[in-house]
Amino acid sequence: MKLKLNTILSSLLFIASLSVFAAPKPPLPNLELMGSDEKKHHLNDFIGNGKWTVIVVWGPKCPACIEEMPEIQGLYDDTKTNNINVLGLVLDFPSFGYADIKQVQQFEEDYFITFPNLLISSNIYYDLGLGQLKGTPTIILISPEGFPSAVQLGGVPRKVIEKYIADENKKLRN
Repeated sequence: MKLKLNTILSSLLFIASLSVFAAPKPPLPNLELMGSDEKKHHLNDFIGNGKWTVIVVWGPKCPACIEEMPEIQGLYDDTKTNNINVLGLVLDFPSFGYADIKQVQQFEEDYFITFPNLLISSNIYYDLGLGQLKGTPTIILISPEGFPSAVQLGGVPRKVIEKYIADENKKLRN
């Protein structure tokens, strides 16, 4: 019952957050960021390209992020069937400074995280044009064209993310 109530509350909060982007938002800037693979990557390598992208902003010491990871990893595992990209933006918790790359790599190994992760700070998050980072995890949905569509502070169940994307795709077809 508690899980079902949490799912309902998350769904309502997610739907309520959608008004954040009632007006069209510009695409995210194509920043070059260090990946947990110790290579530099451009943000645009992971977003747009005709697929929805789920971005999770998380920290390796964040208890709520640890709880959220199976949902996000599941989305990534099914990327071939659900046509959804997944990207992590990782920072230190609770300072919101840059995460220690070795700590991120250890987290990925310990929790079997295989989706790509890029290191950021709260200043980088702000530079993305999404406002002030309020906490972790934060879920950002990017449209297939590369535009921010929704932002939600806190974990969002996979089914809610998939339903939102399906509903948005229906709107585009109509």
